[in-house]
Amino acid sequence: MRSLICFAVAVLLSALNAEGQTVPANPLVPNESGGRSSRNLGGGGDLGTATGAKVDSSKKTVVIQYVSVTPLQDWTNLEGKTVRARILAFSAPAAGEQGPIEVIRDGKIRMLIPGKSKPVDYPLAQLTRNHRDDLEQIAKAAAKGPPQSGGEKEEK
Repeated sequence: MRSLICFAVAVLLSALNAEGQTVPANPLVPNESGGRSSRNLGGGGDLGTATGAKVDSSKKTVVIQYVSVTPLQDWTNLEGKTVRARILAFSAPAAGEQGPIEVIRDGKIRMLIPGKSKPVDYPLAQLTRNHRDDLEQIAKAAAKGPPQSGGEKEEK
């Protein structure tokens, strides 16, 4: 600890001593031919010098949270094509709150496909009958809201 304090004092004293010193505006440095040439001490805009650019403080980070109502699984459409995705809720109550979870909106479901940057809204009617039935049952259960946690029992 004592050596750390001594070091800090030495740095402070050298900074105070350097305050009175001046640096030549354009120092001479040795060049390849053995002579001396001048070197630029600043003024180049490509090495991190400050510019007059203004920062837009109105931009804010937005966190998007998705509520998945199914695990990642395969979904087949009427043409026999399969897509691997999670089904997301269109809307859900905040964490810890009660309320309905909306799985089907205007005849569409929302899929989160790995590798895509945004969810995809897909017509429910384009899925096979088995998948439509499964999703309609999930939507019906989700409309009642999330299960209550703790020792509380749901009234029937």
